[in-house]
Amino acid sequence: MKKILTASAVGGAFLALTACSFEPKLHVPKAPDTIRYNPGKKLTSTGKTVARTGDAGSQQRFVYGKRVKRLWWQLFRSRALNHLVTRAIDHNPSIKSSEANLSQAYENLKSVEGIFWPQVSLNASGERQQQSGVVFGGASRRFNLYTGQLEVSYIPDIFGLNRLVANSFKAQQDAQRYALQEAYLTVEGDTVVAAATVAGLHAEIRTTKILISDQKHILKIITQQYRLGAVPYLDVVNQESQLASTQATLPPLLQNYSSERNALAILLGRIPSLADLPKLDIRAFSLPVRLPVSLPSSLVHQRPDILSAEAQLRVANAAVGEAIAKMYPLIQLTGGIGYESSHFSNYFDASSLIWSVAGSLAVTIFDGGTLRANKKAAQYALKSAVYSYESTVLSAFNQVASALRAVQHDAQSLQFSEAAYRAAEKAYKLAEYEYRDGSIDYVTLLTSEIQYQQSRLAVVRAASQRYADTAALFVALGGGWWPKADASVEQKKWMKISMIARRHAAMPESARAPEIKRTQGGFVAPAMTTNGSSKK
Repeated sequence: MKKILTASAVGGAFLALTACSFEPKLHVPKAPDTIRYNPGKKLTSTGKTVARTGDAGSQQRFVYGKRVKRLWWQLFRSRALNHLVTRAIDHNPSIKSSEANLSQAYENLKSVEGIFWPQVSLNASGERQQQSGVVFGGASRRFNLYTGQLEVSYIPDIFGLNRLVANSFKAQQDAQRYALQEAYLTVEGDTVVAAATVAGLHAEIRTTKILISDQKHILKIITQQYRLGAVPYLDVVNQESQLASTQATLPPLLQNYSSERNALAILLGRIPSLADLPKLDIRAFSLPVRLPVSLPSSLVHQRPDILSAEAQLRVANAAVGEAIAKMYPLIQLTGGIGYESSHFSNYFDASSLIWSVAGSLAVTIFDGGTLRANKKAAQYALKSAVYSYESTVLSAFNQVASALRAVQHDAQSLQFSEAAYRAAEKAYKLAEYEYRDGSIDYVTLLTSEIQYQQSRLAVVRAASQRYADTAALFVALGGGWWPKADASVEQKKWMKISMIARRHAAMPESARAPEIKRTQGGFVAPAMTTNGSSKK
């Protein structure tokens, strides 16, 4: 009975040691205690943008607490844009690199988890020797020696070191998984913004060319009036100067347009000369009317960069436990069984049986303070990871707050720009009519013309900026990435997300999600194929 109690006590002590862990309790900093992103009584100063109609859609409304859809870019209702984002997802090198990093992290974790199992190896050898007769006082001896042995080694995780190492690699895998999400989101957002910028520059170029044509027409009229003696030559010179100034703005626009298209080609994983980009028309875009806005308390659980920073916290926390566990003894158990004989005929005889059982314990007695220094270094690394996490959260809240303000201010800017454009257009037409009748001088006409030109371009720029900032809001909110409990299942979904996007992009308009609605008051152009031709 006494032996049984003793054995039970030893076994219980062993299990207790095996269950212990030196990993400190992880303290993830709490999300900012607020219900809004910007100062004010609500999450934003208003729950909607200013009401308006025109090229860039109507009034936008913020729907608080609603999730961003996974394929959020399709809210812009542009087939050409959908095709571009799908191509970027399929071919962007940064996504491919992140996928490879995730696969590597997964295999590294599997490799480390093997330490929890006994390591079994089979050794076999055959040997023929001749020994010197001088040693044995007679003739030399020749013999064969055949050995086969099954060896087993096991490192019991008494102080939790193995589990801490596995936890660290698991957290690294999670970090790579969120890094892949972030790569997807970054590529999606950059592609949408780049496409909106290219479409906006194309509209600016088109508008500038129209202005140049109008100014050439005016110059022709003024030149005819000068030849008839109706106006002084100074009016001709001034109009020529104005025409040259407008023409001078065209090359920089063409350069920016070319640069943005090249950047878009790189996002698609192609060199510019082989990108085969469609001609993007800003009038083919529709502005999303309902903008889902996550609550501040949810933002920290959906942005990939925040989740990745949290995973890095777990890596650093496990490293502290590893550093402490390494200060304790390391125990290893080994054993082997096999046969050894000089003749195959009696190889499996009982007399040829060999076996061994061994246990080893290693503990550091003196290392000059190395282990203690490693422990402190790991603790400081954990502190650094905490501050990095807090910095990431602050940056995320700043991006959302700025994006919300930008969406509101863009609507106001476009509203005022359109009002100025309508007034300037009316003033310019009246001035042109009165100038032909001789009621006003050329300086008045030129002033009206310049105001009209500037207001016309301002509307184009404001509309393009509104699309870009709306896309930036979706990205700031973390896109449609919502992590699930089963990471392995979600990983497979993320690895195949390009297939989902491709299938959705191929759907007819009538079969798509009902929440995607065409905005009222916006231009509706035919969907564009990759070569820029209209597709019915």
